[in-house]
Amino acid sequence: MYCGTDDALRLTGYEVTTENLLRAQAIVEVASGRPESAVSKKSDKDWLEYAVAWQAAYMANSDVFEQANVSMVSQDESSVDFGNKVFALSPLVVEAVKRLSWNKSRGIGTRGYDFRRNRMPSWWYW
Repeated sequence: MYCGTDDALRLTGYEVTTENLLRAQAIVEVASGRPESAVSKKSDKDWLEYAVAWQAAYMANSDVFEQANVSMVSQDESSVDFGNKVFALSPLVVEAVKRLSWNKSRGIGTRGYDFRRNRMPSWWYW
């Protein structure tokens, strides 16, 4: 696990249960796109520790699995407009997941190849 109950208390100031941490870890793994076994960088593990602690505290203080993503409900002729927010995920978790190394933008060189440099790619020589 990324985070223990003592770590969650230290980071958030809220007491959470081990069951809540397990649920929070599962949610964070889905949100980040990688299971714990596939994460090796220390900086990523640190961000995910924060994310699990924040998610566990968020879940302890709200009904995450019972909230509906509804922005408007009409009574006559029963119309419902769904909102654009995700209530199951803490806003702080979203910010932590944005900072993970695999979610950062990757630059691609767009400069053309310079044939005058006399450095041909390895496949050129056979």
